[in-house]
Amino acid sequence: MDRVPVAKLAGVSHRYGAVTALEAVDVVLPAGCMVGLIGPDGVGKSSLLALVSGARQIQAGKVEVLGGDIGDRRFRASVQPRIAYMPQGLGRNLYPTLSVFENVDFFGRLFGQGKREREQRIAELLASTGLSPFRDRPAAKLSGGMKQKLGLCCALIHDPDLLILDEPTTGVDPLSRRQFWELIDSIRARRPGMSVLVATAYMEEAERFDWLVAMDGGKVIGTGTPAELRAQTGQTTLDGAFIRLLPEERRQAHRELVIPPRVGDGGTYAIEADGLSQRFGDFTAVDHVSFKIERGEIFGFLGSNGCGKTTTMKMLTGLLPPSEGSARLFGKAVDAGDLETRKQVGYMSQAFSLYSELTVRQNLDLHARLFDMAAEKIPARVDEMIARFDLGDVTDSLPEALPLGIRQRLSLAVAMIHAPEILILDEPTSGVDPVARNGFWRILADLSRKDGVTIFVSTHFMNEAEWCDRISLMHAGEVLISDTAEAIKASKGCETLEDAFVAYLQEAIDKTAPPPAPAPEAANQAAPAAAPAPPHPQRRFSLRRLLSYSQLESLQLQRDPIRLAMALVGSLLLMVAIGLGINMDV
Repeated sequence: MDRVPVAKLAGVSHRYGAVTALEAVDVVLPAGCMVGLIGPDGVGKSSLLALVSGARQIQAGKVEVLGGDIGDRRFRASVQPRIAYMPQGLGRNLYPTLSVFENVDFFGRLFGQGKREREQRIAELLASTGLSPFRDRPAAKLSGGMKQKLGLCCALIHDPDLLILDEPTTGVDPLSRRQFWELIDSIRARRPGMSVLVATAYMEEAERFDWLVAMDGGKVIGTGTPAELRAQTGQTTLDGAFIRLLPEERRQAHRELVIPPRVGDGGTYAIEADGLSQRFGDFTAVDHVSFKIERGEIFGFLGSNGCGKTTTMKMLTGLLPPSEGSARLFGKAVDAGDLETRKQVGYMSQAFSLYSELTVRQNLDLHARLFDMAAEKIPARVDEMIARFDLGDVTDSLPEALPLGIRQRLSLAVAMIHAPEILILDEPTSGVDPVARNGFWRILADLSRKDGVTIFVSTHFMNEAEWCDRISLMHAGEVLISDTAEAIKASKGCETLEDAFVAYLQEAIDKTAPPPAPAPEAANQAAPAAAPAPPHPQRRFSLRRLLSYSQLESLQLQRDPIRLAMALVGSLLLMVAIGLGINMDV
């Protein structure tokens, strides 16, 4: 069946200095369906979406969107009210000091919606995303998954014809991801003509899309439905199909990951948490968490966003003293001031934590010195890490110039430079392509099985969780269950770990959920399908938008005492200056 395109790119190239993001891309994106751009970080997905949305200027080639040339200024001004664009990054389109309700209300005002219509739409969106209990919470205090849901609410408040989502669920737990896509499905059912363009690195997520565009190195390497891509490559999974679509030189190092079974050593515990708790004021981030991890075990840590995984990891490393309870490494209490204990741990944080102004070799050398290694042993240890983590070709490169997969290997090498017996890794493979992810886990398997290193790793990838010896599921600061993947699936009668994970989270949420608040009268009925916003020329002045931004400014001033004080002082100084000027003239 011929598909009418929502967007068409012909000969499109885009560069950032010496870096080529897109190279002579020719692709037609069908309308009225869910189109997914698949591939790891840095392959050009975000650049392509930004060009389609009109957010970036076209450098070379032609981009047609919704029946016209998006490079034409007049057409772009007329069509942009019909496009909603949610950029990559948690909360990028949010105002941190505004509450959940105020953020969505601001975008509703921008699109000229009356009070009754805004309240109706906001109530429906917040209820659909599970944000209703948090409507008065500032955006800055939301978890990552909640920020993504709120960003989507802001993008959907005006019923766009084209919804563009740039990796909206990266770093989001499986339950939140499922709820996110169920919301999108319900909106599409209400507005079947709406087109959705999505970039994602989760291949299991891409299975639900209607049409896929596989990308690598700024080029399109395959298009079609998920079934067509699997058939073209003779693979049973999209992960396998994507790997087969890669150029030969990119996939030649790939081989199926097999982690040998672990041979226990009689219950020698590397990590013990006993009633571990962490409170920040009246907020309990971690609530009496207890578990034991044997030496050489790969222990997976899964949980909902904001559940306390990272806080728990920081307490285990000594970076954050617990409010209550205790943590022990090899039987010795963790003490933030005890460097010898902390030397046993290598920590790889979720955020990019390398020194960007130092080369690969210099980063390794510096971290060896920070851990007080003997100076004469450092050069040999650095060379050993470079060889073991296959960094020989990039020793003189800066980290920011490296592909994400190589940066992750470098981060792991830095964490291992002082030969720790325990590795704590916080979502180490987020945004990494399947080939690099398998290679990374092959290294972890070798460290565990051959070197006896204990690995404590958090992840949102269910296939990674299956590779762990045991898994702990966490929600709202509490551990729900700790067991093998097979035992967890069996406990809920589920075929997949994701289904079991979602079942445990949903059960925990149902137990602690407050009674639903009465909905506004306007929200008692389902929102009617609104007509698409008609194209209109962009005016030089809009009183509606001016009033919206004025209210936004007043709200931000109220929430920021320093900014309010500076505004008042500035006004007083201006009045004094004007007064003195008048006196001088007289």
